[in-house]
Amino acid sequence: MAGFSMLDQVLRTQRQTDGKLERIAELQRAMHLMTLDFSQATSASLTTQKGPEGLVVAWQRNATESSGGSFSLEYALNEGALMRVVAVTEGTPLARQPLLQDVSAVGWQFYEPSAGWGDEWPPVARVVLPGQPVPNPQAVAITITLAATGNQLRRVVLLPGEAR
Repeated sequence: MAGFSMLDQVLRTQRQTDGKLERIAELQRAMHLMTLDFSQATSASLTTQKGPEGLVVAWQRNATESSGGSFSLEYALNEGALMRVVAVTEGTPLARQPLLQDVSAVGWQFYEPSAGWGDEWPPVARVVLPGQPVPNPQAVAITITLAATGNQLRRVVLLPGEAR
């Protein structure tokens, strides 16, 4: 009986550990992919708009000889999942990828040296002339609140120098 109890406890502990390791791997993949995506944002391409569950952040990567094509990327919270949407510029979405499940909130901040960190892009104080593109911020921060624990994760990503 004692041997069975010990085996049962070991198996329960292993299941809990496996679940936590899978969640950590999911979080690491999502953060890595977002860092790679933001590092490819092209000049004056970052846009924001209000979505049903918070701010939607999008940007474009223009075609180069090595990249093969232009596309846009979008991040938004949708029904408890952080979604990544890839679309051909001016086209329909190519892929809707859920990056993280069980997310209760996503917050965005944008850094501009003259204004510091702000929750809006472009900053309210910035004068934008009609027809003039708004340079990208120097950095973008995303704060993700996990639904199960309420824990928050924050990732700060520098945008490419030529994209500002």
